[in-house]
Amino acid sequence: MKYLRNTLLMILAVALIMPSPLVLAEGVSGATQESKVDDVKTVDNSLKSAEEAKDSVVDKKQVASNSPSQSSENLEISTENSSIDSPSENPATNESSKSEPNPESEPLKTDNSDKSTEENAPILISKISQGKKYVEIYNPTNQNVNLAGWKIEYYTGSEAKTVGKIFKDEVISPNEFLVLSNDKMLAGAIKFDDNLGLAQNDGSVVLSRSDGSVADTVGWGNNSKSAGSPIKGGVKIVWRCFIGGNIIDSKNNFLSGKNLNNQEVAPYSRPSCKKPESNPDSKSPRELNKCEGLKLNEIASNVDEQFIEIINSGEKTVITTGCKLTVGDAGVRENIGDIELNPGEFLTIKIKNTKLKLPKTKGKVYLLDEAGSQIDSTEYEKLAKSSSWSLVDDEWMQTFMITENSENIFKEYLDCQSGYERNVLGKCVKISVPPVESPCPVGQYRHPETRRCRKNEAEKTITPCKDGYYRSEETGRCRSIASAAAKTLKPCLEGQFRNSSTGRCKKIASTDDIAKECPEGFERNPQTKRCRKIKSASMPTVGSAAAEVKQVAGATWGWWVFGGVSLLAVGYGVWQWRWEISQIVRKIRESIKSASGK
Repeated sequence: MKYLRNTLLMILAVALIMPSPLVLAEGVSGATQESKVDDVKTVDNSLKSAEEAKDSVVDKKQVASNSPSQSSENLEISTENSSIDSPSENPATNESSKSEPNPESEPLKTDNSDKSTEENAPILISKISQGKKYVEIYNPTNQNVNLAGWKIEYYTGSEAKTVGKIFKDEVISPNEFLVLSNDKMLAGAIKFDDNLGLAQNDGSVVLSRSDGSVADTVGWGNNSKSAGSPIKGGVKIVWRCFIGGNIIDSKNNFLSGKNLNNQEVAPYSRPSCKKPESNPDSKSPRELNKCEGLKLNEIASNVDEQFIEIINSGEKTVITTGCKLTVGDAGVRENIGDIELNPGEFLTIKIKNTKLKLPKTKGKVYLLDEAGSQIDSTEYEKLAKSSSWSLVDDEWMQTFMITENSENIFKEYLDCQSGYERNVLGKCVKISVPPVESPCPVGQYRHPETRRCRKNEAEKTITPCKDGYYRSEETGRCRSIASAAAKTLKPCLEGQFRNSSTGRCKKIASTDDIAKECPEGFERNPQTKRCRKIKSASMPTVGSAAAEVKQVAGATWGWWVFGGVSLLAVGYGVWQWRWEISQIVRKIRESIKSASGK
């Protein structure tokens, strides 16, 4: 128990004495570091070697970050430095001068999962105030950028430097500013880790990324670092200009003093790129190309040879000098070049000849003018293979008709393979080929409905009837004229009439035809009208009731048996001689028919 307690106390002492890596990275004084290392030696010699290794790594990173590189985006804008005025800024003006987000920019993206984009984000230094002691940076992209690991360093000469800020988890919003200052009167500012001197005669500010690469460098005075030509010394504020709400990232676009309207350049403001009036000798900058009339027309991303097609939709000829393309939020911009496009003319940019990376199925493409302002954009998603994202009748849609350097045509489906056709459901099905029919033999033809071979019907020649015969129009047969004449109905005799149903002559009823009374003991049958004997009305002799019932029951049973056996015999006979019966019936029908015909 004693040894366990001593071990825990020793671990606690080591945790309290050991310096953190952040302290080492920020450059703690040598005396403090030596005292802490001596304390660590007394605890554990192995911890000393680990701390020395950390010190060497941190020193190497700091040395590597001291070599700034030039900004990748180089727009040639010639502006000379204006005369220096003493700016006077007040906190109320600073608070009200915070600019709103650029209305022409794209919707903000809050997804910070793309760390590669954050690490290479083109964050720029937008203002440095030597008088107010603040540094302002700007995010020209359309997404949040986490500045963890980024740092701001200030160089008073070529070598001496001060690490003003090492960012931890600060986030800079899209198209927004971030101001760093220890001035409590500057609203919204983030404090420096170490207070920067920011001398007016000579100095440099370097913004480095988390991997040590330099994002931007600004210098003033002769002995300074700069991405372009340094600004002359003796200034109280330097600033990068804006055009159309977009910051201009070029070599020599930093100005000093007041802006065009002789107003102080305040934090969070977007000063114009035009020259200040205070310097009449400075030359006016060239008017930037607005690339008016240019529009995106076709995005072929999921094909073997990717391209982006642009069309001049205006009524004037456009020269594409300074016009740019960019994909997504990677920050890579590709200049289109100096090409003259007539109205309605197309321009195709092959992706393989550019630095752009065009996603195959999902992405967003922007068309920018020379100032970096957005002219046109389109976003595609779930783009199928061998299709393009095209503008057809002012509407973006997927089409399987690739129309490079020509007008877009909508095609809903890809062509089917040979031997297949597309059905009403949009699926490719095999084309049904009817079987080859062999020719019919000689003297036969193929029936159009049954597709079977049938004999050719010989033409029937009607022979004329013999003398004394004529051809019936109903049956087409020859009939005897004499027999037909004999069958002509003769008129009935006097006192007779012809029955309409039978066609026979019947005697007309007269008083003599009245039925005579039946003899005594007879009565007239109402159905046959004949006389019949009247049944005796005498009562039968009464016998034994049991005998009568027995006699009636036995007679009934016998009749039932007799009727059943007779019915079976008749049925059997009909079944056995069914064919003969059918023939007899047929002959009877034919005789009746022939008799009625004659």
